Amino acid sequence: MTEYAVTEYADSAGGYGISALKDKTPVKSISGIFTEKADAQAVADLLNGLEVELCHMEDIIEDYLTDFSV
Repeated sequence: MTEYAVTEYADSAGGYGISALKDKTPVKSISGIFTEKADAQAVADLLNGLEVELCHMEDIIEDYLTDFSV
């Protein structure tokens, strides 16, 4: 199962991103998409709660950013 976690990027304009982990090893990361850690954590919680497959990670993040109030 894929696990999603908040990632902080000191050199990124956005500041926070999401990483997908398989067996605690990062397999995909998207950086600089959130300025607030709470927003990044809400998306990570959503991805984990719905047990989203890795191939749908970007779609869920895009939907969250465009279809929900962040």
